[in-house]
Amino acid sequence: MKIIALIVSGGEGKRFDKNLPKQFFSINGKSILEISVRNFFNSNLFDKIIVVSNKKFLKITKDILNNYDTDIVVGGTTRQNSVLKGLEKANKYKPKKIIIHDAVRPFFSNKTLNKIVTQLDNFDCVVPYLKIFDSVRHYENKIYRNLDRDKLKLIQTPQGFKFNTIFNAHQKFKGEQFTDDSMLAYRNACRIKFIDGEILNFKVTKKKDYEIIKKMMESKPNNSVLKVGNGFDVHKLINGKFIKLLGIKIPFNKKLEGHSDADVGIHAIVDSILGALSKGDIGDYFPPSEEKWKNKDSKYFLKYSKKVLDDEKYIINNIDITLICEKPKISSYKKQMKKVIASILDIKENIINIKATTTEKLGFLGREEGIACQVLTTISKI
Repeated sequence: MKIIALIVSGGEGKRFDKNLPKQFFSINGKSILEISVRNFFNSNLFDKIIVVSNKKFLKITKDILNNYDTDIVVGGTTRQNSVLKGLEKANKYKPKKIIIHDAVRPFFSNKTLNKIVTQLDNFDCVVPYLKIFDSVRHYENKIYRNLDRDKLKLIQTPQGFKFNTIFNAHQKFKGEQFTDDSMLAYRNACRIKFIDGEILNFKVTKKKDYEIIKKMMESKPNNSVLKVGNGFDVHKLINGKFIKLLGIKIPFNKKLEGHSDADVGIHAIVDSILGALSKGDIGDYFPPSEEKWKNKDSKYFLKYSKKVLDDEKYIINNIDITLICEKPKISSYKKQMKKVIASILDIKENIINIKATTTEKLGFLGREEGIACQVLTTISKI
């Protein structure tokens, strides 16, 4: 593999909260850990993502990252021990580059990741930093003196390394303790390239800081800019072994016919989101005349509609879904359907409503020749 991301989530953070480490606290309905991991996934830069977890919180880590293709390894007693264990796991993939990041810095940008990866073509180590603009003083034993702030740097993660360089450094100095990987690499004669960091890429440290950050970062709808979109789709039923509805497979003696996987529910959601944005419909982006969309998982289309929503700076207020069919009965599948949709759209399950109705045996739906779905979505400008 060419490049791997190593996300360190092994700290207990007892000064933050005695029961739960800070990486498991939520912002916008997602844990700080998941926000960090999701940012790495969304960058599409990495062949593999490895997460280092504290042994005590291994289960919660696995539960949070259940929908992400990650390798999760148990860390050591210190951050440095944990990184080494992650590097040992990464070594099995023989990568050329590795990006090491602290999970409790969830607000780094894709721009920074791209810059680090690119600079690693010419340097052994790439480190983002911030300049200090406040006056800096050293105070000890009642002696108060000035420090030259131009010679000081605030170091951030993610940090990038040529893999063999940082792996060798960790093996060589594993008996010592360093506060970050760049210092350890420097001790091993690594050439460091400093790049501009980001003011928003701060480290979640204290509980009071977290509460302020949560208020700042949570998206708030501007209800003076409220839009509504309607989506409707219908697909024919043919002989089969299961049916795909709202992202899950349901055992059934028929299946839906269509160019893609014919998930009538997701298609209607996509159309409702695009309709609310005045951005056409699903056929404009994924025409059935193109072979590349044949048998395509409809989750891909829903992810695309989410991207369009984000680009236009809108958030979803609620989604109301009505499936129209005689069979199958979906009541026992609603919870699972909501979970899938909420995960893809990055929204809370409680703003999704799913219901089903019949046509009282009337028409082609009543004759069980097909299934229809109608969706109403409301969105607000952030």
